[in-house]
Amino acid sequence: MGKKRKGQKQSQEKPLPVKETETREKPEGRRKKKRQQMLKQRELPNRPLIALAGAGMLLTAYLVFTSWMGEAPLFCNEGSTCDIVQRSRWGTFLGLPVAFWGLLTYAALFFIGLRVRNTGTHWKSAWTVSLLGLGYSVYLNSISLFVIEAMCAYCLASLSIMAGIFIFMTIKRPDGLPDFKFKTWAMEAAIVLLVLVGGMHMHYSGVFDAAAGPEDPYLKGLAEHLTSEKAVMYGAFW
Repeated sequence: MGKKRKGQKQSQEKPLPVKETETREKPEGRRKKKRQQMLKQRELPNRPLIALAGAGMLLTAYLVFTSWMGEAPLFCNEGSTCDIVQRSRWGTFLGLPVAFWGLLTYAALFFIGLRVRNTGTHWKSAWTVSLLGLGYSVYLNSISLFVIEAMCAYCLASLSIMAGIFIFMTIKRPDGLPDFKFKTWAMEAAIVLLVLVGGMHMHYSGVFDAAAGPEDPYLKGLAEHLTSEKAVMYGAFW
C-alpha cells in the first residue's frame, strides 16, 4: 500500500511541470505572432509622410508648370537671385527642369506613404528615397551658394521639406525588423548617394555632355559684347 501511494503521488506530481510550461509558452507565442503581424502590415497610411510629400509635390509642380509655360515664378523676377539660379545650367537635367525630377521624388514618397503597408518595405523605401532626395537637394543648394553665389527661396523650401521627411522617417524606424542591420543599410544607401551626386556633378561639369558643362569664356564674352553693341546678324543664301 505504501508503494502504491508513492506511485500515485509521483503520477500526480509529474503533469504539473508540463502544464506550467504550456501556460508559459502560450503568451510568448502570442506576443511573437502579434509582433510579426504588426511588422508585416500597417493598418493606416503614413499621414505625416503623405502631408509632407504632398506639399513637395505642389511646390515642384508649380515650378514645372511655370517653366514649361515660359513664365517666372512668384517673387522670382528677372535678374533676381532666384531667376539666376533657375536659369543656370544646374536648373535643368536631361532637358527637363530640375523641379520635374523633384516632383517624381515627392510622388514616389507620396505613393509609399499611401499604398505601401508592409512595415519593413515601407520604412526602407521611404528612408532611402528621402536620403537620395535630400542629398541631391543639399548638392544643388551648395552649388547655388558657393558657385552661383545666389540663393533660391523655392530651392530652400524644397530642401526643408525633404529634410523634414528624412528626419521623420529616421525617428520612426521600426524596431524588430527581421534580419535588418541599420548600419549596413545606411552605408549602402550612402554609397548610392555618392555615386548619384558624383555622376550629376560630372554631368554638369561637361564630362558626359559638353553642352551641359561650363560656358566657353571667349564665346560668353563675345556674346556679351555683341549684345551691348546691339549687333544684328544678316545672312543670305544663293
